[in-house]
Amino acid sequence: MSASPAAGSPAANPATPSARRIRAVVLLTAILLSSMGDEVVLVAAVFRLAETGNSLWVTALLVAQIGPLILLAPLAGAVLDRFDTGRVLILACVGQGAAILPAVWFHHPGVLVLCVLAVSSMAAFVNPAILTLLPSAAGELSPVHANSLFEGVRASATVLGPLVGGVLVGLFGITPALLLDSASFLVAAGTFLVLGVRRPSVSTSGTLWSGAVDGARHLLGTRLFRVLMPVLVLAVVATSTTNVAMVFVVREVMGHGATVFGLLTAGWGVGLLLGALVVTLLRPTPSGRGVALAAALVGASLALWAWFPVLGVAVLCVVLAGAGNSVHNILLRSVVHESTPEPLLGRAHALMGSVVNSGFVAGFLIAGLFAADHPRELLAAAGATALAAGLLGALVVRTTRAETG
Repeated sequence: MSASPAAGSPAANPATPSARRIRAVVLLTAILLSSMGDEVVLVAAVFRLAETGNSLWVTALLVAQIGPLILLAPLAGAVLDRFDTGRVLILACVGQGAAILPAVWFHHPGVLVLCVLAVSSMAAFVNPAILTLLPSAAGELSPVHANSLFEGVRASATVLGPLVGGVLVGLFGITPALLLDSASFLVAAGTFLVLGVRRPSVSTSGTLWSGAVDGARHLLGTRLFRVLMPVLVLAVVATSTTNVAMVFVVREVMGHGATVFGLLTAGWGVGLLLGALVVTLLRPTPSGRGVALAAALVGASLALWAWFPVLGVAVLCVVLAGAGNSVHNILLRSVVHESTPEPLLGRAHALMGSVVNSGFVAGFLIAGLFAADHPRELLAAAGATALAAGLLGALVVRTTRAETG
């Protein structure tokens, strides 16, 4: 039998700085592996469905990936506040690991889409759960510090996941990618279990559905968020059109091919990492004005690219836009966290996730109408809209005392 650790050792006292750092590193590593698994399987699934020659399967996949994140957000937030958030997170991760496995044995495109739908349905619980738990679970970090680390992890997964997925699919086919995704979810669930990630029930009144919109009522009942919500919606809708328009700008306007498109896509990921690094180092006080100005930076960068569509300017602009995107995400989540009562945190984070994902869908639809024929004009309009929304929002927020201090 091994001896018990000394009372003052890190193993015995999880409050020591070294233990907190180890806990944060382990937690963020688990989130990185799980996020990379998502990116890997998305690349694998897109390749697999493209082989059918029917683009409707790819469309169905994207709808299956994002639809549940919007539709299930109210229920997910209520569940996270009604039950132990840590246990919900663990069970949802285990469910994700199991849900992707049928696609390993049944290779019909419909099975793959249904598996992604099931995984995304549980992601509607996982994503706001992580945002709700992260500051305390990562060693009592401040919300802005925890969110900057989380954004850095997500950006790393965005850069690394497609590379790993492309190599796996190219060398071994889709099955190893699916198995890797399943394993990443199970590793994340085991890590959360071992770390004892917990947030006991904080909401017990009424039914799940009766309290599902309380987070929205709270946020929209404050002047700060009544200002920020239109800024957020306009910025997300505008900038998400870039996801579709970028390839047409590169090909039709700039006259380059897949290599440059890949370079600029990676540049946005580099910007996400840089933005997270800057916030981690500076740790600014989260404020509505910061959220709005970050949106304005994204808009200004896109507008500059539209006006000067040459390679050097494009590289600079996508890095700046990615950095602004990262800072915007971090500060927005931190403002939500610090201005929301504990019993409503799950529902508040779920609401914001639903708003963002709805903005993505709207932006994709708008881009589908104009990106192919008017890519430069769409890019310029997107940048101008986000810039104007951000600057106007910053001016209005300046007169509003942020609840976050």
